[in-house]
Amino acid sequence: MIFNDVSCFPRRLFLSVLMILSTLVAGVAAAQTFPAKPIHFVVAGPAGQATDLLARLLAEKMSPRLKQPIIVDNKVGAAGIIGTEFVAKAPPDGHTILIGQSGPIVINPYLYKLNFDPQKDLAPVTLLSNGATFMVIRADSPINSIDEFIAEARKVPGKLSFASYGAGSLSHLMGESFKGAAGVNLLHVPYKASPMLDIISGRIDIIFEAGPSALPLINGGKIKALGVLSPQRLAIMPNLPTMGERLPTFNPKGFIGVFVPAGTPPAIISTLHAEFVQALATSEVRKRLSDGIARPGGLSPAEFGTYVKSASDEYGAMIKELNIKAE
Repeated sequence: MIFNDVSCFPRRLFLSVLMILSTLVAGVAAAQTFPAKPIHFVVAGPAGQATDLLARLLAEKMSPRLKQPIIVDNKVGAAGIIGTEFVAKAPPDGHTILIGQSGPIVINPYLYKLNFDPQKDLAPVTLLSNGATFMVIRADSPINSIDEFIAEARKVPGKLSFASYGAGSLSHLMGESFKGAAGVNLLHVPYKASPMLDIISGRIDIIFEAGPSALPLINGGKIKALGVLSPQRLAIMPNLPTMGERLPTFNPKGFIGVFVPAGTPPAIISTLHAEFVQALATSEVRKRLSDGIARPGGLSPAEFGTYVKSASDEYGAMIKELNIKAE
């Protein structure tokens, strides 16, 4: 049956269809004019750190193509909550973008009372990078492998220690995950500042340290790596085993990714995804990631969303099981 008179439709159904069509038209129109003003990359951490440096390089590559200035805003404080919340509550028009690390997205919701929900109030765009993380110990330690460390830890339960950057930090959860996978009991020693001097001196036994900060100390002979969290062995350290070779169940997730406010039109998200992927493919960006022992991403929004949810579920379960509290 063909209806030529809209009055034949129930009024509620007609209004619902009209609202859906209006939303779709508005989204398409917004995408066609995007970007209409300067874009802001929000980094929820200080200038000079890996996420900030990557954001600035991507801004440099993407601005000419998008024909708009891209401004990097460092909104620091409260374990990344300030910057993350700023983006979650920004207008969903694609002009305010979070270049975010895993902690504020997949760990903070289980440690802090937030005024927003990262899983609901942010939309994933793409994964930028996964960085290699090293399991390191003092340079003159008699322990030279993952297996030797596990064996020693089993001999003296609770005597060997691991450092972290605070209760609930990614380094803390990596240490707890290692304990579970290896079946060992280690003493956790949280720090408010860098614990690397105490690792170098041997006051604390190990830490899981990100590539950019660990590599110079490894190359300088201050510490040594027992293993690396990476899907494959590193070309620059072909004799260093991955953690997965020894502990297949040890696979904690850390990432740098791109998010926009929930409600951003899909067409704008698609445009941003394509631009980020193109920037990640440039030789300068790939070199920056490689120098920091990181792998370029490029996952689709749906794939990245699945990845983020998986990481959130894993860390959430661990935090609840161990009753971890923020300091």
